[in-house]
Amino acid sequence: MSRIDRGLALAAPVVLAVAISCSSAASVFLDIPEQQDSEASGSGQSQPSTMTPSFQLAQDTAAPRPPIELVMQRDSALALLPRDGAGNVDWMAALSEGTIEPRSERPGQDAPASDGFDYDFVMQGANPMLDASFPHSAHTDWLACQSCHPGIFPYRNTEVTMAEINRGESCGQCHGKVAFPATACGRCHEKIPLSNSGKPARFLGDISFTRRADSTSTASATSNPYPTAQFPHWVHRIRYRCSACHPEPFEERSGSTEINMSGMQGGQWCGACHNGSDAFGLFQCASCHIPVEARSDSLP
Repeated sequence: MSRIDRGLALAAPVVLAVAISCSSAASVFLDIPEQQDSEASGSGQSQPSTMTPSFQLAQDTAAPRPPIELVMQRDSALALLPRDGAGNVDWMAALSEGTIEPRSERPGQDAPASDGFDYDFVMQGANPMLDASFPHSAHTDWLACQSCHPGIFPYRNTEVTMAEINRGESCGQCHGKVAFPATACGRCHEKIPLSNSGKPARFLGDISFTRRADSTSTASATSNPYPTAQFPHWVHRIRYRCSACHPEPFEERSGSTEINMSGMQGGQWCGACHNGSDAFGLFQCASCHIPVEARSDSLP
């Protein structure tokens, strides 16, 4: 054996040992996902998959952040979130357990001061079985005061009825649209047990934008062959509290804020974050403008 061959033979074990001992460091510097051993986990099931797509927020890479912020597939994110007894995503449990750590402010903003109004209420029903609890503290964790007051609810003596909620008014402005639906009776009426509908959990609040005709053009909005934009509300919700974006720069009611590309390119609306630094830039068009035939629950 030549001197070179003997040197290589002696060096091989050293290289192997270094590679093994530095595997965790390599996974950090090279962004190699950690392998999950499903049998060792005791569940016998594979763990939710993660991916690092081009539209990941720059803030997501700042440690320590919850692992869910690296997940961009809908079903994988759902698998990480707790559910209530009716099978709905329990966002408050996710918050209290640390599954999510949503920010109160958008990039470049200061965190707002807390108003400190964390009182909860019990609203009497026609009989004690129908008494409803209203966790005001849970709502101030997510929302700004002006999100609900005085537009939806005056500050005092507001009567709430199930008929209003079922019409999408009152609490129904959010519940059934972005939060658990009114059919999950036991979430508010604590003396009524929750019953699982058997339907799979799903994210609420995703929006397919409606293209409007430009008033300066004779072209119809429907003549534009480019796919309309899709907004994955859940992707943002695991990162931000509602108050970070509502009611400024977006009003809560879907369709009430008219958005256009020229304004976004000037830093308005989505362009406040999607600038290529805080989040993917506006010219990664296919991240939002997804053809109908390509849309599925696996897409953000």
